[in-house]
Amino acid sequence: MKHIINIRLLTLFSMLPLSSWGQKTLSLDQAIRHAQDSSIIAFQSHHEYDSYTLRYDEFLALRKPQLNLRVAPNYYRLVSDLSRDYIYLRNYDNLSAAASLTLTQKMLGLGGEAYVGTQAIWSEYFSSKVADVRQFMAAPLLVGYRQTLLGYNPYRWEKAVEDQRIKVARQQHQYDLNSIAEEVTRRFFRLVCAKSQADMFRRNLQTADTLYAIAREKASILMVTMAELRSLELQRINAANALAMALTAEEDARTRLASYLRLDGDGLGAMHLQFPQEPKPISLTAAEAIDLTLANNPAYQHQITTVTESRHQEQKAQKEKGVNVSLDVNVGLQQVNSVLGRAYSDQRLYALGAVTLSVPLMDHGAAKSRHAAAQAWVEREENALDEAGRKLSEDVTTTLHNINIYRQLLEQTTQAVAMADEVFELNAENYANGLCDINTYTLAQNRRDEAYNQYLSALEKYWTTYYHLHTLTGID
Repeated sequence: MKHIINIRLLTLFSMLPLSSWGQKTLSLDQAIRHAQDSSIIAFQSHHEYDSYTLRYDEFLALRKPQLNLRVAPNYYRLVSDLSRDYIYLRNYDNLSAAASLTLTQKMLGLGGEAYVGTQAIWSEYFSSKVADVRQFMAAPLLVGYRQTLLGYNPYRWEKAVEDQRIKVARQQHQYDLNSIAEEVTRRFFRLVCAKSQADMFRRNLQTADTLYAIAREKASILMVTMAELRSLELQRINAANALAMALTAEEDARTRLASYLRLDGDGLGAMHLQFPQEPKPISLTAAEAIDLTLANNPAYQHQITTVTESRHQEQKAQKEKGVNVSLDVNVGLQQVNSVLGRAYSDQRLYALGAVTLSVPLMDHGAAKSRHAAAQAWVEREENALDEAGRKLSEDVTTTLHNINIYRQLLEQTTQAVAMADEVFELNAENYANGLCDINTYTLAQNRRDEAYNQYLSALEKYWTTYYHLHTLTGID
């Protein structure tokens, strides 16, 4: 029975040199890198991350000094009662244009905006009864500061939120890449198991054919009963059917992996799959794994962003329910004249200040209700954050526990496969030599198949669970 191949050799196929196969190999790491470089999900993740990065660059740029040129031409016509002789009721046309150059800077520590600039306004009236038909207003220099709500600094909150958002975007991109690795691993080992099962059923069919041929020779000299011969024939048919189903499952698994990797299915079929021969050790404790997960999980970090935004709105509502004070002060030089040159030559110093107080004396509790609603929403988002952390902790703890179980199971099933293969070879040889009956042989074959299926199941579960832990924690 030398044609019966030891199942343990399956894991060594990928270690043979390419020249011995005359074909290429595809390792798990190669498949993962290829998918992370070429899959549709990877492209989408890259573009999404680039978009968030550019938005963050825009946010940072807008916090730096801004220089703006604004030109505003304007025309209006006043039509009034012709019987009235007051100047503000006469008919006239007005054409004007205003130009301003302003340098603004957000005061990040205060919450307002400082500005310095220059402006000029030209205005001309078209009416014979208007004394001053042309007018220039020149302000070569003005300096000011404005803030819509004193005591409230939106820039501090915006910075906290935007920093958190770009962090989430970075983590989401890495999470997407890890998820791709997890999905590739799942499809990769599904194909590994399908190919291995097909090989097992192919060997079973080969063994069944050999034993059936031997039994037919023995039946001709009455050394085998008709019942045993029919049992071997049935076993041969079952092995052929099982092989056909296994080949169908292998083709389906190959198609799914090739589709995900955007490879040709036939080309993938010619490759031998290579994967790590030994389980990778996990030295993380449950507490360490949970800390890594909470720090690297984009959904959890996004919830932190949501909590920050809700606290921002709560503080804004708290400030608005009391005395609202807005400020806009500026000083500069200004002059008005009918001649542009004189408007610039004879400047006068001016100072303008506007302080607006707004007190909700009777708003029927609107401001108070708005603040209470914001407080309730903060509590809601904080509870959602706690729940997200609980679910992640549960997932991490379960995954870490399972990976240790599957690691032990993989070691045990590997030993069981070696033992079951040895027992089957002995019983197959004994049956061929007439030293045991058909039931003993069938039982040995069933035990070998069961041990091999358990090994494949443990192999797939271990590696998919390992990469799921990798996705959760971000470990290498």
